Amino acid sequence: MGLALERLPDWPVAMTREMALAYTGVADAQLREWERRGTVRFCMRGPRGAAIAARSSLDAAVQSLFAGAADDGAIEFD
Repeated sequence: MGLALERLPDWPVAMTREMALAYTGVADAQLREWERRGTVRFCMRGPRGAAIAARSSLDAAVQSLFAGAADDGAIEFD
């Protein structure tokens, strides 16, 4: 089941796993790794007991993927 992104003008402050994957654009394996490390935590507080994660933790996790990216593979010219 895909999400209609045009129907979400603003991302909610907390998201289900499916929404978190759509929001971040990362693979399920990456999201599970963040969970394993405690970077992103899903809590059973959503509608009908659904597990949700804070958007702020998802933002921080994505930013950590790019930390130092400007230096990775930099070519220096003399």
